[in-house]
Amino acid sequence: MATKFTARASASTSSRGGFSRGTNRNSNLRPTHFISLPIGHHIQLQESVKSFTDGLLNCKPALPGVDRSIVIAPRRLHLTLGVMTLENSPGRTLADAQALLWRLRTRVMELLDGHSLCIPLTEMNIMNPDRSNADNAHVLWLGPSLDTEDAQRLKSVSEFVNKAFSDAGFIQDRRPLKLHCTILNTSFRKPPRQPFSYNAILTSPFIRTPLESHDFRDPVKVEFGTWSVDEIQICKMGSYGPEGEYVSCGCCSLAS
Repeated sequence: MATKFTARASASTSSRGGFSRGTNRNSNLRPTHFISLPIGHHIQLQESVKSFTDGLLNCKPALPGVDRSIVIAPRRLHLTLGVMTLENSPGRTLADAQALLWRLRTRVMELLDGHSLCIPLTEMNIMNPDRSNADNAHVLWLGPSLDTEDAQRLKSVSEFVNKAFSDAGFIQDRRPLKLHCTILNTSFRKPPRQPFSYNAILTSPFIRTPLESHDFRDPVKVEFGTWSVDEIQICKMGSYGPEGEYVSCGCCSLAS
């Protein structure tokens, strides 16, 4: 599948507050698990994302701050609906989280109303850079815009699941949910956590966005396809399965 890039900026809410939540920063305990919509098993998506990131890595001259250490392995691609710190105390165990996820299935299927849960990857942007300078970026992501029925169903299901886990006390972070699929992350660079230049990525041969007309807070329109989600998973942080994927510790099948 060919990957297309355009230089049109979008005024979508996905980078300006709607659709947006990060990790649990209110807990004193390190998060142990996260709720995931996995899409890295799609071979064509793996190939498209790898082609894009390989292109960035091979740019001459090199793009500032972009090296292989910050590239997310395509098999690990996913959207996060919330992070959790699961303990051995009653009501906060992995088994409790698994049971809640399964109880949500009936309502999730009602929200889908016979349709598949699909993720259109039609926008690209960064998380808030250091000092609001796009040359000091740390996370590059792909995500959906809100202009399709697939994206609206995705938003409804994701917000429902997130709220259910928040109301049950599993998710402490109350910021708005941000649906995004990370493809570059400097937190994996050791050491230090050196930023990369988003401006350099935008003006690379793969994007060619004129910076004078672009506000980095607005996503850039891209086309990485629309990908089905077979199940909602609870995954273990930092885990690796046989193909390099995150290990699922429990799931809710979305098969009819």
